[in-house]
Amino acid sequence: MTGTLLNLDLEVLRASWRESTEAPDDPGPERPWVPPDPALARSVRTIAVAVLGRTLEVLDGRRPRIQLSGAVTEAVFGQITVLLQHGAFGQQSNGHQSNGPDGCARLHRVHVQFRSVAAAEVFGTLECGNRVRALAGRLERRRVRVSAPGALPRRVADRWVLTEFTIL
Repeated sequence: MTGTLLNLDLEVLRASWRESTEAPDDPGPERPWVPPDPALARSVRTIAVAVLGRTLEVLDGRRPRIQLSGAVTEAVFGQITVLLQHGAFGQQSNGHQSNGPDGCARLHRVHVQFRSVAAAEVFGTLECGNRVRALAGRLERRRVRVSAPGALPRRVADRWVLTEFTIL
């Protein structure tokens, strides 16, 4: 991912959202909801695909868990750790992968529904071998540490972070 997608200007996001959700001064008929800027929607969807894809790779064992740091909250990180410890995703009781011939879960469809200027719900489907499963989550715009642990000075930035995640 390039830094430009992850480091969207928060003021631009707020301005775009205000324009689409401000209440009229006149309490007349309700204004229809106007979606956020298409460029913003595309970039948040791109981020959602990247974070969800990385999460599936961790659950499949194709990527180490630590690569999710900064992209998911501690609660989601803990949830993924528990799933890995119990072999709840992609592992059979004999330790072999059960997600198909190459052992990979693949993201199939991803949809994003904005809830506010700094929150979006994500949902979609993934393919595990010959099965199709649903997934859902929530992305929120949060301040996260972007410098390496122990590095000084500590740098923080606003990023979209996966705050909730589930596979059905």
